[in-house]
Amino acid sequence: MCEGNTYDMFFSCMWGEPRANVAGQEAAAYLESKGVKVLTNTACAMRLCNDKPAFYAKVKPAGIRVPANEANRFPKIVKLSDGANSETLDYDSDYIRGSEVNVLVMEMGRAVVALEPVEYVFPAATPAEQAFLTFENKFKTVGKGVIRTKLVTDEPRRSRIREMAQDTFKAAGMQGGSGWCRVDMRVAEGSGKIYVLEINAFPTVFYPRGLFTSDKVVEQTYPGGHAALFDMLLATKLIQDKAYHTVHDAVCAFFNDFSTRYEAAWDMPTIQTVRSVISVDYDWAGSVLDLACGSGFPGNALFNAGWTSSVITGVDICPEMATSDRAKRYYQQPINIEPIEEFIMDAGPYDHIACFNGFQYLSPVVFAATLSRMFMLARKSVTFEVDDTPQEHIDRTKSRIGCVAIHNNTEPMSRFPTPRGWRRVLERSQLLFHSPNTGVDVHGTFYRFEKVDTHEFVETDWL
Repeated sequence: MCEGNTYDMFFSCMWGEPRANVAGQEAAAYLESKGVKVLTNTACAMRLCNDKPAFYAKVKPAGIRVPANEANRFPKIVKLSDGANSETLDYDSDYIRGSEVNVLVMEMGRAVVALEPVEYVFPAATPAEQAFLTFENKFKTVGKGVIRTKLVTDEPRRSRIREMAQDTFKAAGMQGGSGWCRVDMRVAEGSGKIYVLEINAFPTVFYPRGLFTSDKVVEQTYPGGHAALFDMLLATKLIQDKAYHTVHDAVCAFFNDFSTRYEAAWDMPTIQTVRSVISVDYDWAGSVLDLACGSGFPGNALFNAGWTSSVITGVDICPEMATSDRAKRYYQQPINIEPIEEFIMDAGPYDHIACFNGFQYLSPVVFAATLSRMFMLARKSVTFEVDDTPQEHIDRTKSRIGCVAIHNNTEPMSRFPTPRGWRRVLERSQLLFHSPNTGVDVHGTFYRFEKVDTHEFVETDWL
């Protein structure tokens, strides 16, 4: 791996703990010392996961509750300092009554995001002092369905668990390596206090289907499923490494120059559809995030269609485009000048999220990651178009600006499933525009997805 390899990076599954006879943190450290680019956690993060005293010492100053002596109480849970997976826990371990929960946490760009929390539900006849995950319970009894798992959906408990997991990830210093982990916790009965037991640097994801709970969470709740989650890990690494900044600079320079002539685009087929169909036939009430807003055509279209009370936030890579009269009139100021794939990762929720004439500038991996995040943050709708970009247009644009800046994302879009709890309400294929720069016609497809009303969507929280 260290000599003569032809790969850009490696996805590390080296989970070995200090006492395990398999590759782990020392192997990861060796690869890092040789300059090998590794996807997922750094060796430093792995060491912390395998050293509970060091982990506890690092996160406690940040306000993270961990197993420790308190007034009139024994430690919450006692585990091996360098063990994982509830090793050595048994009937006689110090214990606290409550529920066992865990949640996957991962970096998304520069943000840290917890996925959906899971609770372990023991049979009703289980004595309270035995309702915890021993090694036997976690890997055998759960697999047999005796101990069941379900998503935590009740608020504010769901949000509190997710926030604790995110805070733990940050306090442990796991950011900066396209990292991920599973945070195991106990929620105390009565007080509702959350105690972090451990972090697992290699969550049980990408295993044979149906084998482990974490995989089921991804399959059922992550927009785009396992493929999109992997793309998110990879896109995060690329964002952190600033891999696309040369492309960003080239695209920005092109549109800065083109901005004075961009007014003619108001009549191109893409914008005509936004003006006469997208903004007229669908709901846009509330807050709107417009990714790649350009000079403000979508905001103008929504205003003309009667959505005068909607609050529109714009994001674009080009500062000159953002100075247009439309951008100033129809959007909250200032326009966010940032690559859309970086902004969306750290954004908050919006009622509607849209992207027109922007996805062709994202590579397939970054496209899938960005689309996943849009579904995570949108409360009501996600609307966009995907260009079926001819290779001739890609090649001519490359010759014009000096790098590969345009992509055809129709194939990754065809593989992206409709997320759980959403409905596809529009799929419209058409001519999008005739490029004045390359002389090529570009066709594509408009999509709109809407959140399904709870009274129309019957779901189960059981995994």
